[in-house]
Amino acid sequence: MNPTLKILIIAVLALASSCSPSARLTRLLSRHPELTMPDTLTIRDTITVPTVVADTLIPTMALKDTVWLRSGRLEIALQATPKTLYVKGKCKADTIVRTHRVITEKIKVIKPNRTDALIAKIPWLVVGLITIAAITWSVISRLKVSKTILP
Repeated sequence: MNPTLKILIIAVLALASSCSPSARLTRLLSRHPELTMPDTLTIRDTITVPTVVADTLIPTMALKDTVWLRSGRLEIALQATPKTLYVKGKCKADTIVRTHRVITEKIKVIKPNRTDALIAKIPWLVVGLITIAAITWSVISRLKVSKTILP
């Protein structure tokens, strides 16, 4: 096998076997910690409280008319008749909203300008040109060898 072809195959395999994106990101952040910045997430947690219990003592002699007991969200109506005691209760629903702030790290996204993008592509352009030159040189050298063998 031609040594130039061996070098070309090794170069292509070396370029094709790159790391996964997560490994590259981890390596980039370990080398450049200034790319991360703190970010605050706000989480709202809603809790619903369905019931409230209230207890009180009223002498039956005082129940000549309807008595309303109000304690926060709880409303109870007591109405006495000669034989029965009517109790009506109502509890207003309540919602508690708690806000948590969680500090996390966010990656800064910096868009390069056109010049920086072109400079970043230069190594790939050089590798491509070298590969094209090696392939061209290999083909030309084979053509010269085949012309010298054939009359």
